[in-house]
Amino acid sequence: MKKKLLALVVGVSMICAGCGGQAGNSASEGADTAPAEEQVQETTSSESAADGKKKVTFYMWAADAEQEFDKAIVAQYEKEHPDVDIEENYIPYAEYLSKINTMAAAGSMPDIFNLPEGNVFEWGEKGALLDLKPLYDEAGVKPSDVSVDAAIFATDENVWSVGYNVTTICMYYNKELLEQNGIAFPSKDAASPWTWDEFVENAKKLTKDVNGNGPDDAGFDPDNIAVYGTMMPTDWTKFIALLHTNGAGILNEDGTDLAISSDAGIEVIQSIADLGNVIHCAPSSAMAKGAFSDASAMLMNGQVAMVIDGGWALANYTNEGFDIGVAPIPAFKQPADVSWTAGLCMSPNAAENKEAFEFYQYFTNFTNSIQAALEQNVSLGGLPHTLEVFDGGENEEKWVSTYTKVDASEMCEAIKNILQAETTVLGDNVRVKNFPVIVDNTIVPALDNVWLGEVTAREALEALDLSDNVDGYWK
Repeated sequence: MKKKLLALVVGVSMICAGCGGQAGNSASEGADTAPAEEQVQETTSSESAADGKKKVTFYMWAADAEQEFDKAIVAQYEKEHPDVDIEENYIPYAEYLSKINTMAAAGSMPDIFNLPEGNVFEWGEKGALLDLKPLYDEAGVKPSDVSVDAAIFATDENVWSVGYNVTTICMYYNKELLEQNGIAFPSKDAASPWTWDEFVENAKKLTKDVNGNGPDDAGFDPDNIAVYGTMMPTDWTKFIALLHTNGAGILNEDGTDLAISSDAGIEVIQSIADLGNVIHCAPSSAMAKGAFSDASAMLMNGQVAMVIDGGWALANYTNEGFDIGVAPIPAFKQPADVSWTAGLCMSPNAAENKEAFEFYQYFTNFTNSIQAALEQNVSLGGLPHTLEVFDGGENEEKWVSTYTKVDASEMCEAIKNILQAETTVLGDNVRVKNFPVIVDNTIVPALDNVWLGEVTAREALEALDLSDNVDGYWK
């Protein structure tokens, strides 16, 4: 069968800041990689393998652990569909985009492939992706009926991806330390988080120097702290989430100017810096890059009581059998959060490959992921985005049961609430154009001196001039 295929010349310039080292959960920074001018050519699509089976080509970046998990799902699918051959290709992240770009230039894109989330809307807008909306319409399914909204890459007219491996930002806490200090556990309800002021006050109560004094006590020694109440959430994945709780983000609502340099944005950034530099309830920025860099280990060994971190960290605690508390992030003015999920996309040459979309739906249904993890004894990748998992019944019980070393029911309840909340949205790196230039190359370096306490947030942010780079949002 002959069909039209986009032959796309794609420039390579990838900037990645993967969250927690999870390949399928990269939370990458809107890579500066996009299809150039498109050229249409005729090509022949091979739809069947040599043995007569229907063929689906499937490309992923994945480290060893992620490969093991993805292979388990593929094996499960092929067992259930013996007439289909999934041609798997796993490529190290550092080489992945170069490979995909080469295939695009040659007009030989795989049927299904993943993309850093920051590329999805750009590639879709430029014709490099298959619009999934007609396929979902034909199947009689709406993505919002099967997935949390915070994992769907869609416009009013198009659907470019339904996330397959989602995560979010949450607050982890050492239950024992909170109990010892008479602090009630925060709510697991995403609509009822601690306020930022409550978070700071409790962080101060939890902070103790070597003599047992807290920041408000006479004789407190900030240079000899035994237990810190929290850590400064200086990574952009975390401070962007906090910006949203104050009605801000990286750009303003219409995408014409920076929102992080508004009064609301400055308040958030300065408040984060003050945790370590003024209140002394968090390790300094310099310390956090050295001996105090492993937040999960510090939380488990009692050196830190609370951390704001990604959902990817949940595996660190459950694999160690540690009964950690999970709650929504503290809010300045309103409950809010962001999600991170790589895009799982289809190429235009797969438009007539019915089996490709069937496998796409199977792979993005997290109930199948859970089943593969349980039956094939592999670690579960990522957090659920499939609404069917959050049914309060068998599916949810199976998800909880994948964490074998600790009762994860309360942790999962909090995660479930955050992922389903209407106030949880796709991260700014998904929609903000020029995200790497604006954030990675400009905002992040400017904030380094804020975290060190050498300049104020207002001084650093109001000095930024990004007028030539602010180009709104991908629609």
